[in-house]
Formats: sequence, C-alpha cells, structure tokens
Amino acid sequence: MHAVQESTSVCFVYSLVCAMTNAAQLLSASSDSRLLMIHADDLGMCHSVNRAITMALETGVVNSASLMVPCPCFQEAAEWASRHPEYDIGIHSTLISEWESYRWGPVSKVKSGSGLVDDNGYFWPRNNLLRAEPERIHEEIAAQIILAKQSGIDPTHLDSHMLSVARAGYITAYIKAAQQFALPFLNDEYWLSCASREGAATTQNDFVVDHLLQAHFKLAVDDLEEYYLSTLRELKPGWNVLLVHPGFDDDELRAITADCRPYGAAWRQRDFEIVTSTKFQSALRENEIQLVDWRTIKSALDRHAHLFPAGKQRAV
Repeated sequence: MHAVQESTSVCFVYSLVCAMTNAAQLLSASSDSRLLMIHADDLGMCHSVNRAITMALETGVVNSASLMVPCPCFQEAAEWASRHPEYDIGIHSTLISEWESYRWGPVSKVKSGSGLVDDNGYFWPRNNLLRAEPERIHEEIAAQIILAKQSGIDPTHLDSHMLSVARAGYITAYIKAAQQFALPFLNDEYWLSCASREGAATTQNDFVVDHLLQAHFKLAVDDLEEYYLSTLRELKPGWNVLLVHPGFDDDELRAITADCRPYGAAWRQRDFEIVTSTKFQSALRENEIQLVDWRTIKSALDRHAHLFPAGKQRAV
C-alpha cells in the first residue's frame, strides 16, 4: 500500500455488526493497551516477495498479509495459503501495475476502451491514468475475491494496492465488493466521508483502527531500522497497523524494481531483515505490545455477535 506516507486515523468497516467503540474494548483489553497488527503487502507479486512474506509470517511477528490476485506469482502464493489456512491472508485489491518491465492486468473480462487497462491490456502504471467507471472497478475487485476463493483461500479482509480506490465513485465500488463477501476492509476517515456522501451504507458499521503506520518513501534504506524501532517505542494505545513490504534483494526483484529505491529490492530486503530480527522481537516485548490480527478481531466480533442487531447477510 505504497501511497500511504504518514500515520493517520483509519477505519475498518465490518458489515455484519454495529459500531464498536474500539479494539481494546472489543478484545477486553485495558484502554492503555498497545495493540499492533504487522501487515505485509504484495503477496503474489513475484517469487522473491512470496518467499520473504511466507517466511516472515512463519516467524510469527508479521501476522497479516494481503494477496495481489492479478500478479504473475499469485498461484504460487495461493497454493501456500491454501496449505496454511492458519495464517491471516486478505485481498490486496489491485488496479495498478506500477513496474515498467513487470506487468499484470485484470482478472475480469475487459472490453477495449474500458479505462481500466492500457493499449496492451495491462493495468495503468499510475492511479491518475485510471479512468474506468465505478461499475468496472466493482466487477474487477469482486472477480479478484472470487478467484482467490476458488483457489482455496478464505480471505480475512480487503485492502487496496496503491490506494487506488481513494477517489469518488471508486470507494463505494470497493465497499460494495467487500460487503458482497462479508469482508472487513481498510478505509480511512476521508474515504468514509466520501462514501457517506455517495450513499454507501457504512455509518452504523464503523470499526476504528487508531493509527496506520508505514515507513516514509523518502527514508534511506539505512534508516529503516531506526524508523521501525522508534515506531515500537512510541506506539500509542489503541489498535495500530504497521505496513511492511518484505522481499529479497535477488536478481528477480532487482530486475523488477530496477533503480527504484522506495519499495525496491534493497528496501524490501531490509524490511524482511528488520521485522524478523531478534532486536525487533525484543522491542515488541520490551514495549509490552500485543499483536492482533484479523482472525483475532473476527473471533471477538463473533463472540459478541449476540449483542448487536442483525446486519447484512453473508454472501454465499
């Protein structure tokens, strides 16, 4: 989710229950508890990223990830995820193909001139080139969720690659797809205000995550460790989500990312090294940080379901 540059309040909306006050209350934790989800983006992008993310999940520190269904190595990631249903894997809804020499395109059927793809049938490389109608955005996100489910994955949530849905019309299409499959989804307060103006049914289903955190794209690779360790030291009470991008600095990823420094091969290698290090794990313990993931949240929601009026029915 590269487009996020600074901490901001975010909301996750779950379409089956009414509003909860906060994560700590839901999990019966104290109000000063520091809850953290460490979420890896871009599973399915390529072999290097797949290996790094699955290894990071297996360490138990990275405790959530999201899958890019249109990408060339989706099937490899899907096979791993279907063999390991214990891990928290969501859908990284993908509408952009940002690398110059490594491209991907839609899962759904696309007609010429749809605004979703370039002349070669690939997604556009930047959000400002995306011109598809909201209906096409909904169809594509829904198709990605369906393909993931057909591939043996039971997704835990929905989020957005490069925050492509953060615009008028698209946010409602995104919410519609999430609600169609009863998935919690990432949505910040600005998106919610847009969705409310567009008539999306979210106002009684808001679940607030307090801080969305990600290394700023201007950081040097050598500064990443201090960023992550200081983030843990300064973590505020409430539910925090830290976005990371593990990968390996190998021939494959260097060829894909070329000379890109932010989110390039060296950056992703350092992300992997830091979050799987004993220093990082020690910092989690020393700062009394409690790790939570979507399965934890969903389990708590299910336990408290009798307290809330019935919401939308699950899609079947």
